[in-house]
Formats: sequence, structure tokens, C-alpha cells
Amino acid sequence: MYRDNRFVTYVTPLIGTWIRDQALERRISSSIVICDCIYDAWERATGSDLKTPATDPVRQNIFITVALDALLTHHPHADLREKTVAAYQRRLERLGIVAPQPLGGRDEA
Repeated sequence: MYRDNRFVTYVTPLIGTWIRDQALERRISSSIVICDCIYDAWERATGSDLKTPATDPVRQNIFITVALDALLTHHPHADLREKTVAAYQRRLERLGIVAPQPLGGRDEA
């Protein structure tokens, strides 16, 4: 039967507060926050050994982006790419990822 290993450690008050705040914000236990941090560190340390180009999410995202751009560029409806890019920009603005563009478009000098 599979069982996770349990480790006990001490952290500074500052880190302890951060862990509790993350747990409250994400509505999960502190142990999950700590486990996620350790897993992220482990993945960074071993990720290059485990990932092949075909399974690397960054490479997959780049491929998908290039392929989608090519499909949209050569689509029979010539303005489909521009509509898609505009919808993407609106979504980023709505999510607060980028600042809204000023009215009147871009001034490319």
C-alpha cells in the first residue's frame, strides 16, 4: 500500500504566516501549500531530466501558438485572425493581466 512520507520541520514566523495566508486564500491545508512548494522545487531540480521535447508544456504551448497562428493567417475568412487577437486582448484586460488599451488604437511610429 502506498503511503506518503511525513516530514516535520520548523520555519521562521514570516514563512509560517505566508504559508497560513496561502492556505486560507486557496482554501486548502497548510500541508498542501508546503507540499506544493516542495514539489515545485523538486520539479525544477529534476524537470530537465524527466521532460522530453514532446511532453514539455512550454514547447507544446509554443507549437500550439505557431500552429494556430498559421491556421488563422491562412483561413478563408481573412479577418478571423484579427478578431481572435482582439478577443484575446479583451480577455486579458478583463482578467486584469494587461492594462486596457487607450481608445483610438495604437500609434506605431
